[in-house]
Amino acid sequence: MSATMHALIIEPSPLNQAIFSHVLEDCAYQVAWAQTGKEAVNLTKQQDFDVICISMHLLDLNAPQLCMRFRAMDKTLHTPIVMITSTDDDRTFQDALVAGATEVFSKDEMSQFGIYLEQLRSRRIKDQSLYGNILYIEDDLSLADKTAALLRETGYSVTHFQNTQDALRVFTQQQFDLVLTDLILEGNKTGQHMIRDILQMPGRHCEVPILAMSDLNDARRRVELLHAGVSDYIQKPVLDEELLARVKNLIHMRQLLDQVEKQRMHMRELAMLDQLTQLYNRHFLMDMAPRKISEAIRHNIPLSLLMIDVDHFKHINDTYGHSTGDVVLEKIADVLNATCRTEDIAARFGGEEFVVILMHCNQDDALNKAEQIRTQISDIDFDRFSVTASLGVVCLGEGEGCDFKSLFEQADNALYKAKQAGRNRVELASSKLKISKLG
Repeated sequence: MSATMHALIIEPSPLNQAIFSHVLEDCAYQVAWAQTGKEAVNLTKQQDFDVICISMHLLDLNAPQLCMRFRAMDKTLHTPIVMITSTDDDRTFQDALVAGATEVFSKDEMSQFGIYLEQLRSRRIKDQSLYGNILYIEDDLSLADKTAALLRETGYSVTHFQNTQDALRVFTQQQFDLVLTDLILEGNKTGQHMIRDILQMPGRHCEVPILAMSDLNDARRRVELLHAGVSDYIQKPVLDEELLARVKNLIHMRQLLDQVEKQRMHMRELAMLDQLTQLYNRHFLMDMAPRKISEAIRHNIPLSLLMIDVDHFKHINDTYGHSTGDVVLEKIADVLNATCRTEDIAARFGGEEFVVILMHCNQDDALNKAEQIRTQISDIDFDRFSVTASLGVVCLGEGEGCDFKSLFEQADNALYKAKQAGRNRVELASSKLKISKLG
């Protein structure tokens, strides 16, 4: 982490100053010192600090009094204030928190103090790199300009509308991380209509967090909105710091959920892809093939299945090594990916065997496709050797029913014939398929 953080220590004892400074400097804070409350107040007028650390016993003021002075100043109103005490008396802790302290640590808790400083620094760095797209609906233009400027200065992108109709149209066309809407708006549709429309949308649109605003001080309304699916509620007039904190939390949560979803999709891809060839794996094929066949039977769609086996693959592994054998499989996978369409399935069945399911593909097209694949494999330049493959083809005719097991067996038999006939060729399975209607 490279961001510079500044800390102010208010402590009359040089020994304690050295102890506190050591903890702060270990956490990469630049430190300034003051012995009295008056010195500290003057320093905060001259410089901005990211955290203020106050010893409970000072020469001129007690720590709660100084804390209240800082909380009365605009410049330090929201600055984290840590009080450090030599006692663990509950009353001392309560007085400090009432006075406005953010945290209280005893001098025996320096390790916990260090953890707090690291977390504070981490949060500040994240705040400096805030991003997110906000859809903002507010019909009061002066308030909207002020709020949008505040959010943009913080690092967010803001799209503002005065009415829900325009906002909803853009919401369905663009990607947003947060919807910030007033409840009472001019026009036929209120902010509450906007919220209801978003929550009823399909897909991930309805998962975008919603922060509702209103000048209505109605606890029942707030509870109803939260039950309805609103992520958070804030009452007007809105404090800038409170708004920024709520916006940050909601967008951060949204982005965390997006990361989880991406990881879930990645894990799903890993589960259904062969790691060497990046084709679908056997598990995915066994799950999806029956569905594709069922769809073809139900809608009278022609479907074909190809089985592909690399000729003399064991000899390649034994002679040139398994790493070379892996390259062969990867190159063949490239051929299959290039020749298959989106609706087709190309899978590595195991070892040097591949299976391709071709949707909307009749017998003539399947034979042409198989011959194209065979030719392209034999044309691959491997420098020291050449590679060929044998293919078996089976077709599901229109109106015929057949399960995956039967199709696979017949394609495998055709592949065996191709091997027996000299390899590097395509063989078609018998057109007389045993009918086995799917339930």
